[in-house]
Amino acid sequence: MSIPPIAQIKTEPNLEQEETQTIATTSGIPGSVELVDLTNDEYFDEFKNFLANIADHRKQATSKRNRQVKHVTEVMALQVVHLQRISFYQESYVCSLFGIDFRNVMIYGRITPGRVKHENNTQVYKLDDGSGVVEVHYAHGLKRDLDNLTAVNSCENTLQTRTPLNEDQVPKDPQQLADLKLLLGLVKTRCQQRLQYFPLGTRCFAIGRPFMNRSDRVSIYAYSMHADNDTVGRSTEIFWKTHLALCYEQKYASGAF
Repeated sequence: MSIPPIAQIKTEPNLEQEETQTIATTSGIPGSVELVDLTNDEYFDEFKNFLANIADHRKQATSKRNRQVKHVTEVMALQVVHLQRISFYQESYVCSLFGIDFRNVMIYGRITPGRVKHENNTQVYKLDDGSGVVEVHYAHGLKRDLDNLTAVNSCENTLQTRTPLNEDQVPKDPQQLADLKLLLGLVKTRCQQRLQYFPLGTRCFAIGRPFMNRSDRVSIYAYSMHADNDTVGRSTEIFWKTHLALCYEQKYASGAF
């Protein structure tokens, strides 16, 4: 039996090596990658210098932004569709849109049916103004609202029960007494409204600070929400849209589009 020469012995192909070469060729991955050693003095010193001066870098960025912000509008009336175009400047807590710097926005819309949820003692509504939908976070029943309601109830008890201890606090003039009771009634109604949730389908004004939520979408943390009690017609909605159109025409549209 003759033994074939070594050069003629067939060897199995290295499939793993060929597959790796094929993937690297077709995917554009370079065959060799340069590794950077951060423990090298040059790179490590630069990295330590960056970490040591990061506070100064932030201060410089903040001061630069503060110099650029000449005038900040407190409340900006907007359509919901444009909320997603807002730019945020976290250092100065200022937002920007259409070349205008502002802190809060004001919107008007209808609470979409089936979209209300609770989160950390805060009611999360979805407001739809016809141009888009936005999440509005609003805390009902804050301590200040409960304290105000307690104070109003105390004043009502004082007016209704005249005693020698509170005689000086209750006016003797019947008209003044009636006016005080009317005023307390209005305040009490307002306090109770702040404690109640808005039913689905309610049209509301919302004023608050925009922020980026977990889904990278702009939401609003509302400081105040007011229900539109115009159940007969649409006069409030028409007035709002007229006001909004004037804002876009006179303030926002110039040089923005």
